[in-house]
Amino acid sequence: MDELCHEAGVDGRDARLLRQCANAVFLLPREAAVVRLAPVSQALLDRAQTTVRMARWLENIGFPAVRLLAGVERPVVAGGCLATFWQFIPQPDRQPEPTLLVPLLAELHELIPPFSVPRWSPVADARRRLSNSADLASAQFLSQWCDRLDGQLSQVRYELPASLIHGDAWVGNLLWSDRGVVLSDLDQVCFGPREWDLVPTVVNAMRFGEPSYESFLRAYGHDVTAWPGFPVLREARELTMLTGVLPALASSPSISAEFERRMADLREEASGLWAPYK
Repeated sequence: MDELCHEAGVDGRDARLLRQCANAVFLLPREAAVVRLAPVSQALLDRAQTTVRMARWLENIGFPAVRLLAGVERPVVAGGCLATFWQFIPQPDRQPEPTLLVPLLAELHELIPPFSVPRWSPVADARRRLSNSADLASAQFLSQWCDRLDGQLSQVRYELPASLIHGDAWVGNLLWSDRGVVLSDLDQVCFGPREWDLVPTVVNAMRFGEPSYESFLRAYGHDVTAWPGFPVLREARELTMLTGVLPALASSPSISAEFERRMADLREEASGLWAPYK
């Protein structure tokens, strides 16, 4: 953190860890900023560069999304880590309703960026994370799951047009602001099936017992659960929910314990509720 903040020219004193999952997220109170950290690699650096480019463009066109910290509108690399810096938005205790996602997704899905963006590829992302976790006990199970999903996804026929998508659209990435609600976590923005942006809210209800998803789907105007491809995309979402935390397993006993519990459910083909990573 000290090296990254020095490189970025920001005051990192009194930094406080907010959460650790796929990324480590710190609050920098002296800058009213949030910094997102990940291990540095060429793939993650390429993605971070696309993320900041997307954030700049969304700000320029007035789309309601999180904003980069002024003066640090680029990825920063130091000490073996990669970081992006964002304006901090204090949050109340209440979480937004899933239906508030709908107008943001509907608007995002109609946007055409003036630059290339990655193609949606959830299995490739999972394989990349697995390649850095060769000693993981569940590696073979997850690798075989990737193999199976590769074939299944190639057979899916989508009902909605492909477009720009958020890639990780759920209420946890929706923040209150003085502009209403805004989208956060732009790391997964890509070109892909619009159905994918509807799946997380449904899977969260099924796996975590979160509020009913029916009103969310009605508001968007498409019942993704009635579509034949939904079971495959549900599995792809659950795969990303597992492989996304692989970098945190060694440093977070609570995440590791929940990860193993989820893996046990999947091996036993159980459909029980999961607990959020903490």
